[in-house]
Amino acid sequence: MFVIGATKKLQDQIKAPIQEAEEYDHVPEIYQWHANLITINRRKCLVLINNQTGLNLTLFGLRKQQFDFLDTVIKGSLKQLYQLLGVKQEVIDEMMKEAEEIVYTKTKSRQLLGMLNEIKFTIEVKTDGVNYEDIDAASLNEFNNTIIFNPLKHSYPKDTFIKYFEKR
Repeated sequence: MFVIGATKKLQDQIKAPIQEAEEYDHVPEIYQWHANLITINRRKCLVLINNQTGLNLTLFGLRKQQFDFLDTVIKGSLKQLYQLLGVKQEVIDEMMKEAEEIVYTKTKSRQLLGMLNEIKFTIEVKTDGVNYEDIDAASLNEFNNTIIFNPLKHSYPKDTFIKYFEKR
């Protein structure tokens, strides 16, 4: 099961019920995410960050019907991100199996919200003055997973994610 802590902005956009975060404390952090809704070039974008590793994904230009099927959009996009970052197939399979059920909760970590804001700032800088059609989402997502966040102790999110599964 994936637990996604949604900001108020995202909660207002999705139709899924919002649960209390404490009900899902038993779910390992590797299967928990935080998500925020931002606007880039007047289009809605979803930013996801993994609670355990800081691995992150930005989905650009989401439309209303995509919010109606957000679980499916997230699953497909995460699978593409894992492949882009060179994650082993058995890890991808495990994460996709856990993503079969997704629940949405309120956010619970100010630290992760701060990291989401750092990602938002990076995206805004990288897309400033760029036509929406010219934004390279794959390279932006790859770049955002090679940013060092202080909570990750001087490691990239991509490397932290891969090392997590190697240590088990």
